[in-house]
Amino acid sequence: MFSLPVLTQVLVNGLSLSAIYVLIALGFTLLFGIMKVVNFAHGSFAMLGGYALFYYFGKWSLPYVVAIVLAALTVAALGLVLEWLVFRRFYQKMFQSMIGLLGLDIAIVYTAVLVWDVQERSVPSALSAMMQLGPAVIPADRLMVIGVAIAVLLAFWGFMALTRHGLAMRAAAEDIEIAQAQGVNTRRIYQLAFFLAVFMTAVAGAIYAQTYALSPFMGERPLMVAFIVVILGGMGSIPGAALGGTLFGFGESLLSTFYGSAVSTFVSFGVVIALLVVRPWGLLGKPER
Repeated sequence: MFSLPVLTQVLVNGLSLSAIYVLIALGFTLLFGIMKVVNFAHGSFAMLGGYALFYYFGKWSLPYVVAIVLAALTVAALGLVLEWLVFRRFYQKMFQSMIGLLGLDIAIVYTAVLVWDVQERSVPSALSAMMQLGPAVIPADRLMVIGVAIAVLLAFWGFMALTRHGLAMRAAAEDIEIAQAQGVNTRRIYQLAFFLAVFMTAVAGAIYAQTYALSPFMGERPLMVAFIVVILGGMGSIPGAALGGTLFGFGESLLSTFYGSAVSTFVSFGVVIALLVVRPWGLLGKPER
């Protein structure tokens, strides 16, 4: 049961899921940490990322890396339009944003139904070869997905850690009023944070659609995962989102491989409920004063 080939497969699947979940959770927690927006439309942006990759890569046969970057940029550009029309009305209004953005999510999903109907589609694999990884045989496509996700995460880390705009975003996440007093242009920072959040979510959605299936209702699972991971790591905590996504991805890979998806889902929600009882602010979050 716990043979080396199986454990290697669990490790690769865990890396793939963790990379997707961290990307999804970072986008969600970035908006909450800086703008105090609970983005119920998060899954819709992931779904749109899947459809954008379907056209750029599946229909128009662009190189995979070019296609996934263009897909994410396209969805992020659409996101900026929605930020101007809708999202900016809900900044620093956590409870109002829940209702307003739930309505936006429903509007996006059923617009997608009208455009593409409910039929599931598949995004072609980036690579069709198989690779020998120790005792296990792994699809090269899965390794490509891991590489793309890790590259995006490293770029995000570099931006946040090494640039002035990243420092300004971290300052805004800590205390928006102090950041404003120090001369941070919060309007610009909001737009930049929104663009990055939607970009990462679209990349995650594109990878998720390629790994599983693409449909207008595909975003429900990424939205649920975003909530679980962000609660696990701590609302508004970027390191917490990274830790929560990694734990959730590897945990799901291990449990679903050996015990089935039902046990995996049960344990995931059980852990979140127990954590909310014992440590409501999450693993790396901060308790409210």
